[in-house]
Amino acid sequence: MKAIITFLFVVLGLAPGKAQETDLEIVTKSVEIDDLISFVVQNYESEDIDMKNITFLIQVKEDEMDGENLVMLKQSFKLISERLSEDSKISIATYSKFNGVALEPTNAKDLELIMHTLIDLKGNIAEFYDDGISLAYKHAEENFEDNADNSVVIIRMSQKADIQVVDVDKEKKDAKKKAKKNALLVTALAILPELISLIKN
Repeated sequence: MKAIITFLFVVLGLAPGKAQETDLEIVTKSVEIDDLISFVVQNYESEDIDMKNITFLIQVKEDEMDGENLVMLKQSFKLISERLSEDSKISIATYSKFNGVALEPTNAKDLELIMHTLIDLKGNIAEFYDDGISLAYKHAEENFEDNADNSVVIIRMSQKADIQVVDVDKEKKDAKKKAKKNALLVTALAILPELISLIKN
């Protein structure tokens, strides 16, 4: 809950496009993981030579990223690595389940190190914090590059509702079986005195 409140404060309560009230211009962007590849395509042009300095803030809900989300992250970061210029840098931080910096500013072309970090986000964090969102902005400020486009990109996990499929026919059959068992039990109890009487005689 604390992380959600902090997130809303940072994203909604501050001036548009600014991470905090500071002279450093750090642009905030947010995307759901399912839309990450299209986000990369729309925001980072393949022939863009401008230097980027991006802190990716990944929401984590478990100690390990599940298979589908991990595949999406790896594909997206591979595309990011291909599209960013040679002097661009990326960092990776996490928030929610655990909070920390998993990857310090790294050349965007160092794909092997980036992939290694994504595979084990928690294992690559040297120190854990209470608030991953504030930490990410502090990290972005401390590693601000004057000659680069500085930004924090928040990657949110999908908020898919858990849908429970109900088999109506099975429910009816189970209800009928239960009613039949109850009827047999009542019948057995009703004739029990007669059976006892017969046994005695």
